[in-house]
Amino acid sequence: MIKVYFDWNVLSQIKNGAHSELKEILLNNHNLFVIFSSSHITDISASFSENQKQQELINSDLEFISELTENYCLYNNGKGIVCEQYPPKELFEHTIESKDSFKDLSIEGLMKTFEDDEKTNKIVKPLFDLLKNLPLDDSLKEAFKNPESAAIMENMFPGLKDKPTMGGFFKSFSQMNINLNENDGYKELRQTIQNGMGINRDKIFNTENPFDLIDKSYDKLGITVDQFKNNGKHAPKWFNDISNEYLKLDMHGYQEDKVNIKKGRKETFKNTTEDAFHAAYASTCNFYVINDKRSYKKTLKVFEKLDINTRVQKPEEFLEFYKNFLGNKDPQTDLNIFQNRLESNDFYESEIDSGKYRTFYFPYFLFGFFNKLVTFHPFDENEEWSVFLSQDKPTNWFIIDKEIRELVNRLLGAFGPDINDDGPFKMSEFDDGKWHGRRWIMGEFTLRLIAVNNYVQLYWDLEAEKPAGNTSNPCTSH
Repeated sequence: MIKVYFDWNVLSQIKNGAHSELKEILLNNHNLFVIFSSSHITDISASFSENQKQQELINSDLEFISELTENYCLYNNGKGIVCEQYPPKELFEHTIESKDSFKDLSIEGLMKTFEDDEKTNKIVKPLFDLLKNLPLDDSLKEAFKNPESAAIMENMFPGLKDKPTMGGFFKSFSQMNINLNENDGYKELRQTIQNGMGINRDKIFNTENPFDLIDKSYDKLGITVDQFKNNGKHAPKWFNDISNEYLKLDMHGYQEDKVNIKKGRKETFKNTTEDAFHAAYASTCNFYVINDKRSYKKTLKVFEKLDINTRVQKPEEFLEFYKNFLGNKDPQTDLNIFQNRLESNDFYESEIDSGKYRTFYFPYFLFGFFNKLVTFHPFDENEEWSVFLSQDKPTNWFIIDKEIRELVNRLLGAFGPDINDDGPFKMSEFDDGKWHGRRWIMGEFTLRLIAVNNYVQLYWDLEAEKPAGNTSNPCTSH
């Protein structure tokens, strides 16, 4: 299947009547695998209130996501990013219940979480008291005295200069968190950073090479911008890399988001952070469909820098691409494309000791799955050359059993029962990436659908034994 990740703005517009042709394509389409993420739920939860009408609206949003995605959700389970069925309403309720759990990140606020557990409170209170009075490292204190960093430090850590202890740090960090995510503190922080780095916002806002401009500004001050990256261990490195690069662009002025808390829906650092997470989640999919112009441009720059193999498109671009390349459901058309590519000279060639590989890339997804054709030509003329279809996969890809189910069922529809007559795909067949696959005899070919290190490939083997039964020939030559 073709994995597609939609920004919430696009999904909301589709749900409310816009992009009608795109909506018709998305619903009940076995070619497309639409996935939502925890960031979609965070977007929706931002509008939560006790108002009954608002709650009804939110419920309808969650029901729409559920219908469109079959509840397949990308989220961080504490060990990494996974894609599992997780009903949007259940995730939303969990988000609302926990949203204020760690709002107060001061030591006093953290201690409150243990108030109801007398035994635990007796153990942790002395530890917190000790931690509260520990002095900060001298290098952090010096940063407040350095003219080049003092303004940034005071903006980021309000009150810490006058109370340079771990207790002061936690209290200041908590206030910074509130200023950034609930108030308009991000606007002031961003301006302070741009001024401190000597970055002209008007110059960088629409520049062609924003990362180069940012790096040069830091080089002048002898600072490496990557020193300030979030490399937390609660998310994979690739997830942090994408979200960090996205935030780096916005913080330094490239296509910077608006900050507004005066009316309507709040626009704060939290929104920009979730947009960064959307970009990271989308890197697991073939397509990322987004219509916010600023986020679209930032994501393109980040994916270009990190060489992320996900197409970033606006809704109208995706619709056109779908019509041209993705909407085919006729297996004979897939076979014709396969044959034409095999006979073309448009390939990338690489060589190993025993022969040459030729790789053909195309925008189509044959049988709703394969978008890469590979041939191997051995130097030994007595050996047969091999042909197989594979995937030019997304950079941070992992395979899901639903994709294999749809692929097997589509191949069964195209070529009939497999040799063992295993019937429709069962989810239990693909446990732990181990799978015996499927085989079909097609005239002078044996088609082998196999999984190799979680890469699902369809081999076209020549000179197969020809048992009685299916003798149709899918193509005239190899």
